[in-house]
Amino acid sequence: MARIEPRRRRIGPIDCIEVVASEDAPTVVMFHGYGADASDLAPLAQVVKAGQPLNWIFPNGHHHIDIGGGFTGRAWFPLRLADLEAAMAQGKPLDMTTVIPPGMKKARDMALEMLKALKRPMNKIVLGGFSQGSMLAVETTLYGLEAPAGVVILSGTLVDKDNVRTKAADRKGLRFFQSHGTHDSVLQVAPAIQLEKILLEAGWRGKLVQFHGHHEIPPEVLIQMGQFLREVLPKT
Repeated sequence: MARIEPRRRRIGPIDCIEVVASEDAPTVVMFHGYGADASDLAPLAQVVKAGQPLNWIFPNGHHHIDIGGGFTGRAWFPLRLADLEAAMAQGKPLDMTTVIPPGMKKARDMALEMLKALKRPMNKIVLGGFSQGSMLAVETTLYGLEAPAGVVILSGTLVDKDNVRTKAADRKGLRFFQSHGTHDSVLQVAPAIQLEKILLEAGWRGKLVQFHGHHEIPPEVLIQMGQFLREVLPKT
């Protein structure tokens, strides 16, 4: 298959990198992690094999952050780096299970507005992300008027567990794919296991794939993600 060149365009309130196979193809929206930008996950459009051409959208976080060395990155909502560094130094997970991150609502509202501007049926869209981006994907799924075809949660964590437990029940039957490294020192695996448990108890259908690795997306996860997309997205 010929390589489809990405293009940049603004969709609603968010600047995006977009890879378009055809107007009728299903769409995968992938939110990047903290400190990255839209280009970080864009190679997924070329390496994930979903059995059919797909449209891919990689939104760019609106929040600018300093990542050191004179460089800046993007995020969906701010994090206290001191908290993250302290947790890593102590070998403890950064616990967000009882926290509503400042800025999450703004990011969620922007994502929902972007999806509305996209003007594509939600049953032909998979929402996903890596790390902080997967937190936003879950949040957007819980608050949208319609459920997407599925959710991809790569190296994410459980945020505001009581709210997730309540809202997830309204999405009973939704398919999800989740992955996490057992040696992840940025977002440890224990809260990801809690998230899987809550989603399954709410009636979602999917599983957490644990791999021997760190805060990353290894080849075996790319293969299984492709299989998940084959299963949940309609054929065109």
